[in-house]
Amino acid sequence: MVVRFAAAGQEVDFAPAVEPLLRRLPGGGWIALAELAAAAELTVADAAAVVGELVDAQAATVGGGLR
Repeated sequence: MVVRFAAAGQEVDFAPAVEPLLRRLPGGGWIALAELAAAAELTVADAAAVVGELVDAQAATVGGGLR
């Protein structure tokens, strides 16, 4: 079983454990990486890997700095 994230005309499949992280993304606002990690009970490094896959697929963008 996989969870599919679709955005910007792209689709990326993930393990079901990542679903809580993915559900936080479609809001269109800024979300801290630590928040995404906590939502899915992942380490920040694992959450960064998921986000990196989305960026590589051009399904998400990443920004830095303070909100």
